[in-house]
Amino acid sequence: MPVTVTDIEVRMGRAFEDAEKPRVEAFITDAAALIADYCGSRYNPDLPAIRAVLCAEVIRWLAMSPGIVSERVGEVEVQFGSAAVSQQLSPAARAALKRYRPNLSTIRLTRDGDAVR
Repeated sequence: MPVTVTDIEVRMGRAFEDAEKPRVEAFITDAAALIADYCGSRYNPDLPAIRAVLCAEVIRWLAMSPGIVSERVGEVEVQFGSAAVSQQLSPAARAALKRYRPNLSTIRLTRDGDAVR
């Protein structure tokens, strides 16, 4: 596993209780899978930037209350929705990982020496 519960604890500045650790481990696994899918063949869990994004996503997911999509403090507003909505990479994570995605390119196809258009 590229990141451990201890990595998240250090970044959050607190130790997790035993009852919390399975949830954190599940988030690490899920976020790592999403990042690996997003990066494709360029995924390298040992790169510090990828580890940082993984930790940030896990911390973001931990900060969300299940079922709450968004909150606003001024004039108190809470939006409820599916908990699964939050289990995706944030726009900030995608931006940070963009350099690790495979580049798009085109290839020229030929058949019997003629270019296929």
